Amino acid sequence: GFTSAFFSADNTPFVISVLLFIAGTQLDIHEMGPALKRGGLLSFARILIGIVVQVIVLKTAGPGGFLGISALALVIGLLSCNPGVYMAVCQEHGDRFDIPGFGIMNLVPVPAIPVIMFGFAAGASVDYMSLVTTIIPFVLGMIFGNIDHSFTDMVSGATPVFLLFMGISCGVTMNWKTLFSQLGGGILLTLIYFVVSLPILLFVDRVILKRPGYAAASMTSMSPVSIIMPAAVAASVPEYAPYAEAAAAQIALAVALTSLATPFICQWVLKKWGD
Repeated sequence: GFTSAFFSADNTPFVISVLLFIAGTQLDIHEMGPALKRGGLLSFARILIGIVVQVIVLKTAGPGGFLGISALALVIGLLSCNPGVYMAVCQEHGDRFDIPGFGIMNLVPVPAIPVIMFGFAAGASVDYMSLVTTIIPFVLGMIFGNIDHSFTDMVSGATPVFLLFMGISCGVTMNWKTLFSQLGGGILLTLIYFVVSLPILLFVDRVILKRPGYAAASMTSMSPVSIIMPAAVAASVPEYAPYAEAAAAQIALAVALTSLATPFICQWVLKKWGD
């Protein structure tokens, strides 16, 4: 009944679509230029990191990856960022041009991107319509938000609520035994995530965009949505199915660890370069 539905991973696509819709309502069409410049360039850098790492790992180590971390876990992890953390930091320390970037960043941590990347690398037929269907809720939200700004105000505070339910949807798929068995891989994945991502994103934010760097720091936290991505890739590219469960466990641990560490990184960046 309703209790089973509440604790179900089947809710995840719906929750993601609502988050994308809400993000779309926050994007004022008149401020799209600065939003695309800031949020778009940082999002592009995040995706580019994932693509480069995928090419290197698949050519040198294959799908199995290295040190117990599969290519699936590594690429999905490095693709991931939590737009909710970006929103929280930019609402307090940013300006009005930072906020619309939240909508663009919500398009990065969606299953369609790694599914297309791994499908393309494997030579499998890629369902590009999945990317289109990801964008549609965002575009609809943008239309509604720009037609009626009171609608934007009404839904603006709903993001944290839906993030909570997305956490429940992702959490019910986790197996404690698998989580503990992948503890070392999760810690290593977290370290790689910070070492690779943080310098590149800070370079883009500070050197290219000439900004203080708080936005880049806020993008060094993995999204809970990433936990479901290994299963999504395995469903489309079966050769990655043997790695899906371990990858999901490692990513889940990395999500928790980056959620703890990123606020301290943001605090350090704000103290060093300001807001």
